[in-house]
Amino acid sequence: MLIPVNSFSSTAALSILGASNPAATSAPQTANPKSGVLAATGNTDDVFKAGNAIGKIIEIVAGMNKNNSPFTMDGAQRADNAGGGYTETKTGQGTFGSDADSEAQALRDAEAAAAGTGPQADDARAYLKAAANGTIQKTDMSTMGVTSTMTLKKSYYADGSERGSTYSWNTQGMSDFIKKFTVTGDDGLMHDKATGKYAGISQSGTKFTYLVY
Repeated sequence: MLIPVNSFSSTAALSILGASNPAATSAPQTANPKSGVLAATGNTDDVFKAGNAIGKIIEIVAGMNKNNSPFTMDGAQRADNAGGGYTETKTGQGTFGSDADSEAQALRDAEAAAAGTGPQADDARAYLKAAANGTIQKTDMSTMGVTSTMTLKKSYYADGSERGSTYSWNTQGMSDFIKKFTVTGDDGLMHDKATGKYAGISQSGTKFTYLVY
C-alpha cells in the first residue's frame, strides 16, 4: 500500500508514498510483517532523519540475489521463559515475501494515490507511467554505501503457537546517501539530484533499492 504519512520507522513490509520520514529502529518493536508500521524508538545512523528530503518510501518486498535471499530463522537462538513459553532470536540479512505480490500491491496503492490531487498524486501518476513503460531505474543501495542487518525475535506460548514478533534494524549509510544523491523538490518530495526525476527508496527486509522514475 502507498500511504502518505508524516513520519515512520523501518518496517518488515511497508509501502509509503509522499512521506516525510525520520526513522530507523534500533530497538525491538511489534508489527505485522505484511502491513504493520513500527513506532520509532531510536536511530542507528540518523537513518531517515532528512525530514522532507525523503519524499517517499515505496515498499516492494522482493527476493533478490545472494545476500538478499529470504530471511529465515535458521540458526536462531532460543531462550526459554517461565511458564513454558520461549523466544527465538535471529540477526542477519534477507528479504521478505513475494516480489510479484508486493509489486502488484504497490501499483494498486499508486493507483489509489493517483486518483487524488496535489504533489503526492502527481508523484503516483509518474510512478504508474514509469512502471507501465518499464522505465523505473532501480539500483541496489548496498553498492551505494547503504548496509543493513535485521534482528527478528519471535515469541511462542508453551504449546508452541506463536505469540508475536518484534523487529529491529541497524542500517548504516542512509543519511550520507540522502545528502549525496537526493534533493527535496519544490513539491516537498524526494527527487533524484542528478536528473530531477521523482525518486524513492524501497525496502525488503535488509534490502534497500533506490528508485528513479
